[in-house]
Amino acid sequence: MKNIHAKAKVQITVEVDAGAPWGAECTIEQLYKQAADTARSNLTNAFKPQVHGIRIVGEPKIIGIFTEE
Repeated sequence: MKNIHAKAKVQITVEVDAGAPWGAECTIEQLYKQAADTARSNLTNAFKPQVHGIRIVGEPKIIGIFTEE
């Protein structure tokens, strides 16, 4: 009988709160870059890719910016 081994990779989408406080002096360009960098860093730190085999593929997509006075 043959001994068959299979592996699978799954790509999923997750939503990450990148809730750093930005002031009025921050440009939209800075906000987008910093939010994406924060989300990427939070995921990398949370999942420890070297241990769990998880890595980030693709670019973060900013889906919302919320402001309040």
